[in-house]
Amino acid sequence: MKTTMKILALATFTATSALAADGKLGCDNVLDLNDYKGQTYLNFMQETVKPMMDQYATKGYQLKGAAEVKSALRNVSSKVKNKAIESVGGDVNALYRLAGEIEGETVTLYDLPNLIGEHAPRGADRFTLSTFFGLVSCGGVVIQYAPENLAYNIHYGTGENKMDERTGRSFGEGPVRSADDASDKNYLQDLEEFVLKYEDSMQSFYRTLIKALANSDTSDFSKIAPFGQTLLTDFLAVYTAEQARNLMDGRISLHWDAALLEVTLLAAFHAGQDEITLFYNDPTQNNELVFTNSVYNQAPGCEGSVRGKERSARLYDYWQFSRNPDPSNCRRSGINLTKDAFRTLGETITEFEREKHPELVERLENHFGVESTKNIFKSLSQFFISADAKSKVGTRESNELAEDVAAFLLQVKRDARTITRSI
Repeated sequence: MKTTMKILALATFTATSALAADGKLGCDNVLDLNDYKGQTYLNFMQETVKPMMDQYATKGYQLKGAAEVKSALRNVSSKVKNKAIESVGGDVNALYRLAGEIEGETVTLYDLPNLIGEHAPRGADRFTLSTFFGLVSCGGVVIQYAPENLAYNIHYGTGENKMDERTGRSFGEGPVRSADDASDKNYLQDLEEFVLKYEDSMQSFYRTLIKALANSDTSDFSKIAPFGQTLLTDFLAVYTAEQARNLMDGRISLHWDAALLEVTLLAAFHAGQDEITLFYNDPTQNNELVFTNSVYNQAPGCEGSVRGKERSARLYDYWQFSRNPDPSNCRRSGINLTKDAFRTLGETITEFEREKHPELVERLENHFGVESTKNIFKSLSQFFISADAKSKVGTRESNELAEDVAAFLLQVKRDARTITRSI
């Protein structure tokens, strides 16, 4: 990595920020987000991250070898480690041999799977291995948010090729866990645990989140409990992934990144309920939207799939499989698939707070530059994710916005039981 890609990255980006060596994986191509303070996260993605991702996708990077693989297996999550070993039939020595055979090759996400296929044992999962070797080799944009909090963004396509929007994995590393590719479900499970158990840290979490998106400012990470720091790193890792995909077609619109943001903010409401109750497309009622504390286990929308037993609602029920029975789509899943549910809840909360606490709603609307909004949560997404979004918000406004969002969410949490009973 010290050769091709670091030289290329330095030649292009040293005017903005020096690359550093950090993180448990020892990458020497780390961007410190706080070096970009003064611009929105969207602008950071557009001006710095997406062009660098495109360079990795087109110019490639150099594969590291067995020694680095051994080190990485000690410095990634158990899930990432086990998947890598299972991908070569459960033989870790086969993984080391494979690493030795392909070490030093310059590859891209497009040709690495075939290279692995030429050297790996029969039946090896060359696509999982491709992502793992990309991670080990620091073959992507690595972003540091705080000293112990990094995201490794590996193998994102440019958008020029078919299926590029399904490429890429982002691995979050934080104080309580090594690098892990948090799925939507994993993230929402951790989010639920955080808002229910770490009440004292919740406002700091939301303030820091907003300042990161508004001003690329993560200087307050240390004010969040270690579990919350890791959670926020996962949020930013997944957000980066979805924003990269959003930018691949050259247009900016509310997409999976907006869904992640809105559901993350709505967690404050659910933290104030006696039990998690949400809007849900009930499969037993022709997927009619109902407000309920009881749901069914998720299952793909493929013909013949069975959702299984009824159970209590959880935050991860904002993640669902596609209801499209088409075999090419029925196993797709994500948070964005429930946007009718979480946006209905966002409208309901906004209407209630406008009546009971209009000053909180109006302060946020002043930031958004609108006279009235049906859904504060969606309007916040539009403030950060749109073609006419600001490239710079400014430190003062960023801080004020963060305080106003945190105050609004605290009030929503306090009102959650009353709002729940009113629906």
